Amino acid sequence: MPGVNDLSDIPLITAVVDKDQLQQAAHLQEPLPSFHYGVIIVDFDPNMRLQDVLLAAVIARVYGNPDPLSEDKLETPAGGFDWDPAEADPVDHGGYTSSWHHKLHSRDEASHRGLTFHPEGAPGNFRCHYPQLDPDIWESCNRANSRTCWLRMKRPDSDGRIYGYDIHTNYEVAAPTGVSRYYTIDVATGVIYPDGFPKQALLFNGTYPGPRLEACWGDELVITVKNSLPNMGTQIHWHGIRQLFTNDMDGVAVTQCPIARGHTFQYKFRVLQYGSTWYHSHYSLQYSDGLCGPLVIHGPASANYDVEAGQTLMVSDWVRESAFSEFHQEKTNEIAKANVKMDTFLLNGKAGMNAVGGPGNSPRDIEAYSVTRFTPGKKHRLRLINSGSGATFVVSIDDHQFTVIANDLVPIRPYTTDRLVIAVGQRFDVIVDGQKDRTGNYWLRAQPADGCNAFKKGVFNSTAGANTTYPLDTRVGIISYPSLRSLTLPASLSTTTDFSCLDAQSSMAPVVPWTIAREPLNPLSLSTFYNARQTVPDQTLGQSGNYSHWLLRLDPNIEHQTGKSMHSPFWLDFSNPTLLNLTGAAANPSYNIVYYPYRREGFIYMIIDSSLLPGTHPSQLGSQIVPNKGAHPMHWHGTDVVILGQSTERFDPVTSPGTWNYENPPRRDTVVVPGGGGYVAVAFRPDNPGVWLVHCHISWHASSGLALQMVIQGEEGVEGGIYGVLGRRAMDRLVGGCEEWEGDLGREDLEGIMEKDDSGI
Repeated sequence: MPGVNDLSDIPLITAVVDKDQLQQAAHLQEPLPSFHYGVIIVDFDPNMRLQDVLLAAVIARVYGNPDPLSEDKLETPAGGFDWDPAEADPVDHGGYTSSWHHKLHSRDEASHRGLTFHPEGAPGNFRCHYPQLDPDIWESCNRANSRTCWLRMKRPDSDGRIYGYDIHTNYEVAAPTGVSRYYTIDVATGVIYPDGFPKQALLFNGTYPGPRLEACWGDELVITVKNSLPNMGTQIHWHGIRQLFTNDMDGVAVTQCPIARGHTFQYKFRVLQYGSTWYHSHYSLQYSDGLCGPLVIHGPASANYDVEAGQTLMVSDWVRESAFSEFHQEKTNEIAKANVKMDTFLLNGKAGMNAVGGPGNSPRDIEAYSVTRFTPGKKHRLRLINSGSGATFVVSIDDHQFTVIANDLVPIRPYTTDRLVIAVGQRFDVIVDGQKDRTGNYWLRAQPADGCNAFKKGVFNSTAGANTTYPLDTRVGIISYPSLRSLTLPASLSTTTDFSCLDAQSSMAPVVPWTIAREPLNPLSLSTFYNARQTVPDQTLGQSGNYSHWLLRLDPNIEHQTGKSMHSPFWLDFSNPTLLNLTGAAANPSYNIVYYPYRREGFIYMIIDSSLLPGTHPSQLGSQIVPNKGAHPMHWHGTDVVILGQSTERFDPVTSPGTWNYENPPRRDTVVVPGGGGYVAVAFRPDNPGVWLVHCHISWHASSGLALQMVIQGEEGVEGGIYGVLGRRAMDRLVGGCEEWEGDLGREDLEGIMEKDDSGI
């Protein structure tokens, strides 16, 4: 960065880097001073390349620092700096003031290093760092016998009080302030062999699953995504992250234009939750072709454990051909006749017993399996994620039980089970006891749940009888006790017999309780939506959308009574995200917008129903849109929802609410609507202004239009409330991204390639 020689009048930022990395990246000829780590002070541009950042640091001079606070990535701020509220642009966010746009000013490095520690389960050189906490006063308290604790004061203050952050802290309103963690992700194509068959996949940094991103509770994640795809845009969603007051960072088509080819977009948001989740493309069917990876946020836990497994366990179904070509096959058939069927399923990108040939992949090769090491007598924490496209899995480990401690980033009171039902998009954190004096290896199994799967070699159905032959082998992973001299395939047997699609939701009681108001803020009739499908091609969406679709619709009686219309599949224009056109988007019937008032207290109720519409004779529905009785994993963006009721019976607006749970019901962000004509009733706080998707997480259904969007308006109305929270800089950056996207669309090499033929999500 030529010309950078005076940092006195520009915004500053700190980073802690390795000296050798600094010298190599900046191509320096002369050796740097003899210290291993150093603090650098630079002018920071979010679009600046790492090399330029480091070069600017060298020009700005380098100062020694004895604290090795980071690994190869930059961490900021690394201590020694304060926010100056007078020079920030503060925004009132309902009780506290924050701003991402600020100046940083130096303090005394020696006395304000901040609290630093290594969290269990993180890589050896990863550190949690809280620069505002004096290590002479604060300490990390998260140990094998005290996992419920995270941070606390070493001694009482002058009033005899000890402050801290633990499992009982309400993370909706309070979290420690960590550091900014920088990652760069490149989206590109590559050939992989997850089950022995070659596939031209879409990959994050060349791997499937993508690299594991890690943060500590209260950190800010700054993730630069580069689109290196030859023929598509992309956008990345951080699944389950609440994005409190950062709606523009949600990474979906309703909040931003796709990232144009050859361009980057920097996602920047604070993680107020902690636990296990994942990130994935939210552009059409890209994540079904490989664009997904784990995201771990270190924090307290609701039960004690000794060690954490070294890898996150991501189970997924898989298609060998392009997901886009598979979707084309679905479009050429009426949805009533055919859904996309999967070829196989994987654990951490490996097919195990279902692998066939290919480089390093054979059914009897131990390398074909994802292996997790156990130590006898130790309690092991596992992080389980369903990152698939359609199938719900029943996960179990032979001869072991799970103690469940969290679901979907919500800590829960521990309960014990021998099976976990994990729908697409759902996550569980569990503790598994390593049995004493145990040797040998044990199968980790992923059985597709009854009625919630579709495979090309047949359908899993455990109720068909004892002689049922499953089309694929459910032994997908290995739990290994290291006493064996060499790894061998397990001989353990399964005792699990229940493979139903619904889990025991009543066991999932959150540690931080919610009591739900029995009167919602909204009229329930206008928030009761029905899974439905079209039986004939849709003529309203243009030639590329001329096929049968899934959709969420209102009761036609309610439409007639209120004049509110919602019976179209969800269908977006990539160049017209709702967030940039809050007024005009409402006029498009395929944008499926539901408006809710902003409130800090109270709850919005929502019903998703798969039954026949109440009081409506089937003949009134018309032949083109009919109810669908299938099970659907519905995912809410921007909020957790509590499960008031979940039933295989038809929803009755008069009698059903009397059966619901209003005292600390289960809470998560992805909920299964029972098949066979059942329903789910959820509630959430409308305290996060923005545009938020609600959609089925079965890829083919989302792409076919099974979605709607909620606009939480803000205290100053729709535009004033939402734009006032996000700020002008955020909106300008979104506009800039759309200009890049529009410019890319005009290039000749994209003609005939970028035709949009799905919902956009």
